[in-house]
Amino acid sequence: MRNLFSLMVVLFVVSYNANAQTPISASLKVTGKVVDIVTGKPIEYASVVLLNQADSSMVTGAYTTPAGTFSLNNVTPGIYVVRITFMGYEKLEKAVRVTAGKNTLAGTLRLQSAGKVLNAVEIKAEKPAFSMQIDRQVFDAGNMINAEGGTGTDILKNIPSVDVDIDDNITLRGKSVTIYVDGKPSPFGDAKTALQMIPAESIDHVEVINNPSAKFEANGSGGIINIVLKKDKAIGYNVMFNVGGATRGEGFGSANASLRMKRFNFFGNYNGRYEQVNGSGKSFRQNLVADSSNTWFFSQNSKNENRNTNNGGRFGFDYFMDDHNTFTLSQGLNFGHSQNEDNILLNYMDQKMESLRNGERANNSYNRSNNKNTNLSYKHTFEKPNQELTAYISYSGNNSSSGSNYNTQYHIASVDTLPNADKQSNKGKNGNRFWNLQSDYTSPLGKKGKLEAGVKATMRHIDNNYVATLFDWDDKDYVISPTLSNKYDYEEDIYAGYLNFANAIGNLGYQIGVRAEQSQLKGYSFTKDTTVNNRFFNLFPSVFLKYNMPKNQNQSLVFNYSTRIDRPNFDQLLPYINNSDPQNIRTGNPELQPALSHKFEVSYSVYYPSSNNYLSTSTYFAQTNDNIDRISTLDTISGVTTTKPMNLATQQNMGGNVSYSLNLTKWWKVWANLNVEYSKLTSIAVNNENFSYGLNGNTQFRLPGKFSVELGGHFRSPRIQPQGTFKAMNGIDLGIRKELLNKSLVVALNISDLLNTQQFSSHYETNTFIQDYDRKRATRFIRLNVRYRFGKMDPNLFKKKKPQEEEEKQEEEKPREGAGRL
Repeated sequence: MRNLFSLMVVLFVVSYNANAQTPISASLKVTGKVVDIVTGKPIEYASVVLLNQADSSMVTGAYTTPAGTFSLNNVTPGIYVVRITFMGYEKLEKAVRVTAGKNTLAGTLRLQSAGKVLNAVEIKAEKPAFSMQIDRQVFDAGNMINAEGGTGTDILKNIPSVDVDIDDNITLRGKSVTIYVDGKPSPFGDAKTALQMIPAESIDHVEVINNPSAKFEANGSGGIINIVLKKDKAIGYNVMFNVGGATRGEGFGSANASLRMKRFNFFGNYNGRYEQVNGSGKSFRQNLVADSSNTWFFSQNSKNENRNTNNGGRFGFDYFMDDHNTFTLSQGLNFGHSQNEDNILLNYMDQKMESLRNGERANNSYNRSNNKNTNLSYKHTFEKPNQELTAYISYSGNNSSSGSNYNTQYHIASVDTLPNADKQSNKGKNGNRFWNLQSDYTSPLGKKGKLEAGVKATMRHIDNNYVATLFDWDDKDYVISPTLSNKYDYEEDIYAGYLNFANAIGNLGYQIGVRAEQSQLKGYSFTKDTTVNNRFFNLFPSVFLKYNMPKNQNQSLVFNYSTRIDRPNFDQLLPYINNSDPQNIRTGNPELQPALSHKFEVSYSVYYPSSNNYLSTSTYFAQTNDNIDRISTLDTISGVTTTKPMNLATQQNMGGNVSYSLNLTKWWKVWANLNVEYSKLTSIAVNNENFSYGLNGNTQFRLPGKFSVELGGHFRSPRIQPQGTFKAMNGIDLGIRKELLNKSLVVALNISDLLNTQQFSSHYETNTFIQDYDRKRATRFIRLNVRYRFGKMDPNLFKKKKPQEEEEKQEEEKPREGAGRL
């Protein structure tokens, strides 16, 4: 901790001194800010070009910052035109006069989406559903009618190249991904838990960063998905209530509120959700080598019921100390409880597929957890435009307790039921402490240059105590099992620093960066006397090149390269044995090593202002060395398979992606994405390859009476895994939205998995067994969601009115003589 704070102090002093020693250019500047005309929110990476009024020749240009600001330097006195373009918005031009001896403020420039009025359908300006920026794709969550009433997980199910499996695990182009919330790592640990805690209605937009620059942490070979939450900062108040339910046994509600006064912005939200989800599964395995009981075939059929209750919220405030300093403090809380029942039918068969024995397995389990998260952040902007320093500290704590009971009764065809059942009872406790500290500095250099630097530290400590007991029929009591029990402590410390430099030569912009990370993973199992102690240092370079077509500012060509890492996580390193399925057990691997990836991508995008259509294409290549994946082996004596993570092979992925948004009419638009990919796994033990593709489609209709209809679908062809394939997946969703009371009240009805085709299946082939596995959840259901929002945004709302103003207002409100009555 002391070293980290020292690094932050050094970074601040060096950057401040560098700024103080840099002579301020005497040249003139044109500055301004670009915002959305509807929401008032800043627009990042909008193209700003300064043109000579006489001949429209370009003088200089720049991109807007995350705050929407821009600065055009080295401008001589004269009359110019500022032209602003951004994909999904109409072009804006404004004339400005630059006078000798002083800088020019262009003011706040508001971009508008194409919006017109038809006979019976009113199209209002709105954010584009999708836009391309230099390093990311941005998806507007408000356009996703099918996700209304859901969680962050439901939002991601609507985004191309993102896969959500039956257990709500998230991957991007088949690789692991890091989830951010408002630009920071998810505060509640793993991505699945964080997304389930976020109501869909509280999400403003989602940013998908396939190839993150050196500014971002390097973990996650798939890239980063940033969930940006809604937050109003205009003076006034805003309140939103949301309530709904679904036919699968789900009920939910949430409340969000914000209040902005002169120097304070208070915000808060609270949400609760209950769901009861039923599912089923089946598997069929053929043993190529019979086990000791002469079993050649084995089948399982299961039914399960999961009941989950979750509630929590986040509260905090922004303090705007002055024009240059802002502090934000927030506190999050979440409480969860789940109960699961799983019943499994087991059947062991001989070579003629005649039953040797069968069994019934009943699993009952519960889990209780509480999470808390405290964040403090600071932002300082300098007098110099686009120069800022930020600092951030976060602490998260999680405590959970769990319990489970397994009961298995076997039967043999030639004999009655075996006398004694296998009985197991388990108790567990888990604690997670997570510190995240970060500081970033940004400063412009010269005409078009920019310097970014920062330091970061993450420190995580996990203690896990799992006690498994087996029933001894002789002693008529439960006895602790040293093989299945495990008491484990784990620490993960990662210290990082990065440096990015960006500039432009003509129409070619470039960004070069490098990130250094020192990682240490330490773990010790008291029960098994097993130690993990991995310490490694890595450099992660990144390169971005962006070429703006000189004759068409609506076209751009981007190349990027980055390196990423997949570090084994706690669940993978933990030397546990999970025997909830007696014939398919899972275990961890303390010997796992990190996997490094090299990623290349070239993308081209074009926006058509006349039709408001856009096209985005890309091609990519990625290679991961020592790829971490799970592999299953069959014990030919017991007939039990064991699945564990291993550093298996070198994985290569190469593919292409095409996205196109088409406005067929003013009230009907279609959006589609096609991704094709060739994947190859190569090692001494595993060799597998295939060609796969995925298609996402979406169409929306704006109808009279403030109705909107959305129909979306997806299809993914089979995808390889080390010992086989994940089978094809597909589904169609339908959503209907009705706006009332000038959009204050919104009612949405959506049907998930309309044709009930969503199923998760896999096929395994090894030297010792062949197995097919299918799992199904209640994916088809109807969900109703009602949202009501009210508020008032007025810069004079909390100002104390003078007596004269009160009299004038009262005079204005008096009924005029002869006025009509309502």
